This record gives sequence, C-alpha cells and structure tokens, in this order.
Amino acid sequence: MWNKKEPDSLTSMQPGDVLVSHGSAVTAHEISIVPDAPHTAVATHDAAVSDGCAEAEDLGVDAWLTEDQTHVVKIASNR
Repeated sequence: MWNKKEPDSLTSMQPGDVLVSHGSAVTAHEISIVPDAPHTAVATHDAAVSDGCAEAEDLGVDAWLTEDQTHVVKIASNR
C-alpha cells in the first residue's frame, strides 16, 4: 500500500515562521507569518528574501521561500 507523505520542509514549518512566496499570478513576492495572510508585498525576489530573513531574525523564527506554492525551502534558521 502506497502512503503519501508531505515533504519534510512542509512538515517542519511552524506557526509563527516567516514565509516569502511568489504566486504565478502576481508579480510581487509576498511576506506572511504562518498561517496568516500576507502582510507585505515586495517588488523583487532579492528584496523579499532579504526582508523575510530580517523579519524572521527579529522574531527569532525560521524563514521559508516558495516560488510555486508546492515546494518550500528554508532560507533562514533562527530557532
């Protein structure tokens, strides 16, 4: 019997972590605190990653990046 399992990165994300995301329908990257809706939009990828990592450091949490809403990569570790 096949058992579907989420990737480790999705199961490792915790409430309060910072998520930088880029949906295919929007040009800007969005920053949110998991599990809340985005609270900031940033025009470029580099600026969004920098801002997301800085916010995660200030909060003492991890930061994550997704470009396709499926695959998630940890970009900062502050726990």
